[in-house]
Amino acid sequence: MNLIIDFGNTQIKVGVFEKEALKTFKYVSYDDLNQLVELMNEFEIKKIGITNVKEIPKQFEEFLNKKRILIYFLNIKESSLPIQIDYKTPLSLGNDRICNAVAANLIFPNKNVLIIDLGTCNKYDFITKEKRYLGGAISPGFKMRLDSMHQFTEQLPLLDPVMGTQIIGDSTTNSMISGAFYGIIGEINYFIEQYKSQFNDMEVVLTGGFYIYFEKVLKNHIFADPYLTLRGLNEILNFQVDK
Repeated sequence: MNLIIDFGNTQIKVGVFEKEALKTFKYVSYDDLNQLVELMNEFEIKKIGITNVKEIPKQFEEFLNKKRILIYFLNIKESSLPIQIDYKTPLSLGNDRICNAVAANLIFPNKNVLIIDLGTCNKYDFITKEKRYLGGAISPGFKMRLDSMHQFTEQLPLLDPVMGTQIIGDSTTNSMISGAFYGIIGEINYFIEQYKSQFNDMEVVLTGGFYIYFEKVLKNHIFADPYLTLRGLNEILNFQVDK
């Protein structure tokens, strides 16, 4: 089995895979790394795949060094990938975008796929049916939009993201929620429309921490998968071993 770990900015996402099947998933706090050790003891882990946007805690790194097990760190400079990267600045490409593209191609082989990752930023990534990653777009995420309105405008309050329920905001709070929430919906639908006008036979995959806020209100047929990044890293790990 593979242990797949995504060390994020605020928390750690962990999945245990048997081949391509996700057996278990959990969020792990940086304050409770023992959960990672427990997973390794619970399952017969043969390989570990890691991606990180911040330094791996020394406590866990020391634990890994004692294990006689294959450990793979995703690094676009050195990694072999099951897709082709057609991006002008590949070294600036986030690992999550690469993993998402690989996973989307795995789920929908021989199809064009637009991946929409709704997290801190909204990320749009496109991979062709020929397994060519072309790039996409990045825009402010749901929480970032609300935070920036408060930060740059003295009289607007600081709000937590909630699902919008009315297009016409009848208060300042509801107006901010409406602008951020329905603005993202409009943005998503526009991107889907534009990509579909250029590429036929296209699927759309939705993921990210805020995907659940938007999944049911989007007018387009969308496949949602909150574990997309982990699936992609698992596929990349298997590709290193099998190639």
